[in-house]
Amino acid sequence: MPTFRTGLLLASLLLSACSMPISQESHPTQTEKTITQDIATEKSTSTKNDIAERITPVTDDTAKQSTSAEAATVVENNDQLIEQFKAQKQLANTNFTELKNRIGNAPALPRLMAVEQLNKKEISSATQQLRTYISKTNTDLAVLNARVDNRQKLAVDGDLIRIFLSEATVTHNSNKFKAQPLVGQWVRGESRVIRLKDNILFENPRSEDLHITFSETYQLVVNNQTIATVNPHKEKNSASFSVSTHDNQGSIVGKLDYRIVIDK
Repeated sequence: MPTFRTGLLLASLLLSACSMPISQESHPTQTEKTITQDIATEKSTSTKNDIAERITPVTDDTAKQSTSAEAATVVENNDQLIEQFKAQKQLANTNFTELKNRIGNAPALPRLMAVEQLNKKEISSATQQLRTYISKTNTDLAVLNARVDNRQKLAVDGDLIRIFLSEATVTHNSNKFKAQPLVGQWVRGESRVIRLKDNILFENPRSEDLHITFSETYQLVVNNQTIATVNPHKEKNSASFSVSTHDNQGSIVGKLDYRIVIDK
């Protein structure tokens, strides 16, 4: 009897187990797959369109304009470098000439090739060399000016000279005139420009600059040409000259009378 009951119990348990639902994975139907794929396709297409709208296409015209602008910038930069080089070279030449006239010598100018033969980097390097030269010679000129000022205050024999421009005929292009006589005093090492006019009382278009220097080495220099060496022990003397005008388009012919100013 107990055996029979046990068998019935086992049979009931087996039937209960067989009647329980079996868990299965849920698979989408064909309709659900189609809807999902359509949504994904729409999103992908929309994203691509948005990206395409944000990206501006580079046309041939745009590329050409960009290239032209870059080329123009390069040309402009090169032109600016050349202009800077020429300006610095002119300043360097001016300092060289002034020191040579007033002292009798000057530091040698940098040896540079013609700017047309230089590339961009070489032009920049050459310009820097000129700037260095100008800086040095500016210092030399400042020291020279200080010496001239001291001589002006405490002159010794031979430091002061009085110049009398007794004759001067200016020929410039189609103009020719005789300048009015002028007189002035120079300190050794000083350089000064005087204005030659055919009428000293009135403004007149017929005029010309004359650059006179009394150098530290006792030379008289007129428009960058040495015309005489002053003997500090000889009180009076004279010198004739024939020099070019400042623009080299004419000539000035004349005579200077000069005398040493002795401080008694």
